[in-house]
Amino acid sequence: MVTTRVSTIFFSVGLTIMIGWLFYVGKDIILPIVTAVILLQILYAASAAVARLPGLGRTPIWLRATLALIGFLMVLFAMTRMLVASLQNLVPSLPLYQRNLENLFASWFPVSATATEPKIRAAELMASPSEIFDRGSEAVGKAVSEFANSFFTEIDIASIAQTALSSITSFGGFVFITILYASFMLSEITGFPEKVRRAFGNDMASTDTLNMFTRINHDIGSYLATKTLINIMLGVVCWIILVIMGVEYAVLWAIIIGLLNYIPYIGSIVGVAFPALFAVAQFGTLTTPLIATGLLTAAQMIIGNVVEPRMLSKSVNLSPMVVLISLAIWASLWGIPGAILAVPFTTILMIVLARRETTRPIAALLSADGNV
Repeated sequence: MVTTRVSTIFFSVGLTIMIGWLFYVGKDIILPIVTAVILLQILYAASAAVARLPGLGRTPIWLRATLALIGFLMVLFAMTRMLVASLQNLVPSLPLYQRNLENLFASWFPVSATATEPKIRAAELMASPSEIFDRGSEAVGKAVSEFANSFFTEIDIASIAQTALSSITSFGGFVFITILYASFMLSEITGFPEKVRRAFGNDMASTDTLNMFTRINHDIGSYLATKTLINIMLGVVCWIILVIMGVEYAVLWAIIIGLLNYIPYIGSIVGVAFPALFAVAQFGTLTTPLIATGLLTAAQMIIGNVVEPRMLSKSVNLSPMVVLISLAIWASLWGIPGAILAVPFTTILMIVLARRETTRPIAALLSADGNV
């Protein structure tokens, strides 16, 4: 019995590595399909909310999911327009922000003309420890100053923004393909249970498979739908804070914060870093950026530690350590999209492993409390 379980675990790990390699090699083909499946699960969960609207409670699920898809496209279109408009307005102002940063670093680490100063002998330095400290501090300040000057001289922030703008344009093609896949999947959602029954033949096997898909749709759909609502709330709160503090392009930074909050643990930190660094470049001082960063961090902590646990509850029963490991793995495979989809992917893997007795111990190890 023990030998069987060990061999099962061994082959499961080997199969997981092979699938990961295929995912890495076929990223351009697999990622839109997988994203479409995840989007379909979000629409499946959103269709339950649409059913609560007056007159739509008895409509078929495909119609409710289609209405949810239309609403999603409208929100995506509006958000994309705001992003593109903000970036187009941001690019002409980048030289000014770059000069503000240069002036700020120049005030911190002024370059002193030390070439004309007399050289101090080693014996004199050894006789005065304070002189060693002063000379060391001066050398460090000079090195940092030279690095900052060379950094801001060589870096071209405008070209970086132009690259980001073109990346959004290319991202539009990816979104179009994903929505196309999701639309075709949506058209087949009503006949899917009958396909499963005909494919497996055995009523017990087909019922077990349909139950597995039902749980995946429920867990992943409810998690992503609730997470999306939380991120919208966070984005609105951060937008209000940025507007009050006078930070420009508050809509852009609020959208970035909301999107990056899909990434567990790390996304919230990175999301706050973008507007904080921009505020330093805008104001050329540290007072307002530090206050804005503190308020944004407080909003992240309140929503992340109070609101999110209450709303998400136990929709995904994953161990925090497993979440971190899966985040590292999927981010290395697919970058930012992999980091965003790390939790849904790992949850699906746990649900699939829990359906078989031989792989149930692995699913229990992936879970937070062992109940799978």
